[in-house]
Amino acid sequence: MADETPSGGPLVQLALALKSERVRRALSIEDIGRLVNISSSHIEKLENGEFTYLPPLYVFAYLRKYASELGVGDESLLAGCRQELQLPESARFDTASSHEQPGRPGRKVGRRKLLVISAIVLLLLSLLLLARFF
Repeated sequence: MADETPSGGPLVQLALALKSERVRRALSIEDIGRLVNISSSHIEKLENGEFTYLPPLYVFAYLRKYASELGVGDESLLAGCRQELQLPESARFDTASSHEQPGRPGRKVGRRKLLVISAIVLLLLSLLLLARFF
């Protein structure tokens, strides 16, 4: 009995499914690149099954982002990709951005607070310095 899934491991299966769905939706490589904010050259390499051009963690992140946007693949296929890329289970990707973690403010908020505190400290130091002269 012939296997009905494309030959190759989970990475190749996902790459073929992504390309097929992109073509089915009549999206160019540039279109999907803009949509998922991944360079067109990376999209092209992913679809062609080239997975060694970047560290495995980045390849997996790009595949997951691309698959999520097109609604392709399921958790078991992504788990197979993670395994094929030899990523540990702890290398999880949540829906929160990489700059934010649940229960912690994002980096932008932290930078804003730091900027405000710095401005206040500089203002106080300036006032103290001026008070010495008057």
